[in-house]
Amino acid sequence: MKNILLYLFLFLSSSALVSCDDDDDAQPEPTKTEIITSGEWRGDKVLLNSIDVSLIPGVGENANTFQTLRLNVKADKTYKATFQVNGQDQTYEGKWEFNSDETQITLENLGVLDIERLTMTNMDLSTTINVDNLNLLGDIIGVDRRLIQAFTGGNPVNAELRFVK
Repeated sequence: MKNILLYLFLFLSSSALVSCDDDDDAQPEPTKTEIITSGEWRGDKVLLNSIDVSLIPGVGENANTFQTLRLNVKADKTYKATFQVNGQDQTYEGKWEFNSDETQITLENLGVLDIERLTMTNMDLSTTINVDNLNLLGDIIGVDRRLIQAFTGGNPVNAELRFVK
C-alpha cells in the first residue's frame, strides 16, 4: 500500500510539474513609439467638423490629395510627410515628440495633434486648425482654402486625419 501511495504521489507531482505553464512566453504590448515608428502610414480619410470631406459639395471631388500622403515617423524622432499636389510631390520634414502621457504628438511644421486611436494598422489624429493655418490644410487635402472657409464660416476647423498601413 505504501508503494502505491508513493507511486501516486510521484505521478501527481510529475504531472503537476509538466502541466504548469509559465506565462513568460507572452509578448509584451508594443509601446506607442514602437507602433508609430513601425512603418509607413498612408492617408485614408479626413473629417472636418466630423464630416468626411469627400462628402462636402465643392470640396469632396478635390479631396483625394490626402490619400497620396505618406507619413514616415522614425525612431530617431524625425518624420517625413510626402503628398502630391497637382502631380507634384510636396514634402514636410521635421522632428516629432509625444507629450508626457503620449496622448498627443507634435510634428514640427504641422503642430500638436491629439492621438484619438493608435494601433498597428490605424492612426487617427485630431486637431483644431485656426483660420491662419487653412492654407496648410488646403494643401494637405487638395482643396482651395476659400472652399474650406466657406464650409466653416471662417471659424476654426476641427480636423481628424485618419491613417492606415
